[in-house]
Amino acid sequence: MKPQRKISRRRFIHEANCAAVGSISLFSSLLSLRLTAGAVSANSTFPDYKALVCLFLGGGNDSFNMLIPRQVDAHADYVTARGGLYNDPHQSGGLAIPTEELLPIQSAGQSISEFGLHPNMPFLQSLYNQGNCAFVANVGTLIEPTTLAQYNSNEVKLPAGLFSHSDQKVHWQTIVPQVRGAGPKGWAGRMAEVMDQANQSSSIAMNISLSGNNVLQSGFGTVPYITDYKGAVSLNANDSDLFSQTAVNSLLSQHYKNIYQKTLGESTRKAIDSSVAFKDAVDPIKTTTSFPSSQTGKRLAMISRIMQARMGLGMERQIFFIRRGGWDHHSGILEKQPDLLAEVDEALEAFWTELELLGLQDNVVLYTASDFGRTLTSNGTGSDHAWGGNQFLMGGGVNGGKIYGQFPTLLGGSDYDLGRGRLLPSTSVDAYTAELASWFGVPPSELTTVIPNAHNFFDPTSNPYPLGILNNLVT
Repeated sequence: MKPQRKISRRRFIHEANCAAVGSISLFSSLLSLRLTAGAVSANSTFPDYKALVCLFLGGGNDSFNMLIPRQVDAHADYVTARGGLYNDPHQSGGLAIPTEELLPIQSAGQSISEFGLHPNMPFLQSLYNQGNCAFVANVGTLIEPTTLAQYNSNEVKLPAGLFSHSDQKVHWQTIVPQVRGAGPKGWAGRMAEVMDQANQSSSIAMNISLSGNNVLQSGFGTVPYITDYKGAVSLNANDSDLFSQTAVNSLLSQHYKNIYQKTLGESTRKAIDSSVAFKDAVDPIKTTTSFPSSQTGKRLAMISRIMQARMGLGMERQIFFIRRGGWDHHSGILEKQPDLLAEVDEALEAFWTELELLGLQDNVVLYTASDFGRTLTSNGTGSDHAWGGNQFLMGGGVNGGKIYGQFPTLLGGSDYDLGRGRLLPSTSVDAYTAELASWFGVPPSELTTVIPNAHNFFDPTSNPYPLGILNNLVT
């Protein structure tokens, strides 16, 4: 008889992800329960607490009206690309914001130095100018470095389902855009499995979602702990509706429920016990800061409460997920986007104030993601699905006051213009994510487990911070 092959936990995650990239076999999914039930980790060696907060702008934020060139010639190109100024009485359908309305910021390292933020984001401007916020320009999902010529001649592999909401939002969360669907699982789920030495004294998952189930936080053997802005969710064996939504839903959807009835029963018990521990730790805690009553504000308030309860919960590392929808502005962008940007800005101000009061501003990084960027060209009252867009990060340890990546020329016909102002990304999500994963504590040797295509864009061993946004921090 052939001896049974022994496999490490790290190797399992890597091979299971490779299997997903190739064929997404059911066998890999079956093995994940065995791994979850039987894995034993070493004691944690982390000397500090760190948290990542993903603010996902669902629907595709028109981010070139969030971060805008303010320098004279570049702004003129922007106005042309966007079909004119929104307030120009001589034409209609323009989406561009006038220079005088923009909130000025500057950045070294770009072809121009003068930029501006949307007028409804004064806090973000202040945080950027303080050096605690940075932008990543024209970032998007890529499989390998791609030029416009290669795109046009089909010389390179392109993300599956490009420009599709359902595909692109998943690709941002898996970082495996050559595969349609959630087969490769989420990079935060993979990261939690790589870093399973953290939170050994806790019954709560490293990943916590305030916006329901999501791909980002789901791994091969892990699922996020789901709560909401109202407080801890109470579970009991008689609360069948709530129970099915939070603890069992993902397990019952698997094909192996009859094979693993014992594991299911144990998971049920653990879910109930975890909810009790979570409720006992978090419910008594209140925020000092008054948070806005908006969707984003209420969820960030809850995150700050959970962070305060981290010692009681035994949490050394936490990954939070918030989804704020409503950014799919095919029409009415000039009325809808400003309100959403104002909501985000006001909520971030309260969150930052609370982090400073708690002394956690250096321990937390909040970052944004979205389905995709949008067309620079106007469709009359909005913009359509595109590719590259702008994102931002905030935190006390961010090398802020700077725009990273390459901010593109916005005038049609540039080296990044696919047509209609659909911009080919100049920075990959892989590089953006590597900064976050490295700061969080993933060693360079494990980056390709978390980011399978990393080698296509940078050497993760010698350059785990390929953009330089967070590389001044010492773990």
